[in-house]
Amino acid sequence: MSTRSAVLLLLVTLTAQSIGCAISPAMRQAFMDPGKEQRERKEEIHRLVDQRHVQSRLQAASAMLDAGRYEDCERVLGEIAKIDPYCKEMHLIRGEILMGQSKFAEAAALYEKILQTHPADANLHHLHAMALEFSGDSVAAMIAFQRAAELSPDSSLIQLSQIRGSAPGTTTR
Repeated sequence: MSTRSAVLLLLVTLTAQSIGCAISPAMRQAFMDPGKEQRERKEEIHRLVDQRHVQSRLQAASAMLDAGRYEDCERVLGEIAKIDPYCKEMHLIRGEILMGQSKFAEAAALYEKILQTHPADANLHHLHAMALEFSGDSVAAMIAFQRAAELSPDSSLIQLSQIRGSAPGTTTR
């Protein structure tokens, strides 16, 4: 807001008060904080740009994961973490990298950490259960599979995970 506009707004406000007119909250806000609207617009633009950057980097990371380029994928995930350290999709891709590298215990720990902020995500419980099972913790895996089934009773993939084989401790998938 220019100096001239601010002075004009001040004169209008003082004149309105002197003749007994009420000043609208919007006019009062414009006088008290003239740059607020512009700051809010800038913040929104920055948020949208960051969101676009995250989405494009997630797509790139996913393609790198599919190609087995784990180091490149981790580099891109690091860029995402700088923008949004709480990005669920970033953590899920990181879990897939760990699973692809047969680091099942680390993947299970990562999925457990994500579950703290997304406890109602059936697919996340299923991924956690798979990591637990591959790491050798069949009891914890069975509990996680059951939780996934409770959260998503209509998912055929999750329901199939509940079918136990004839040998104890084995699961048919």
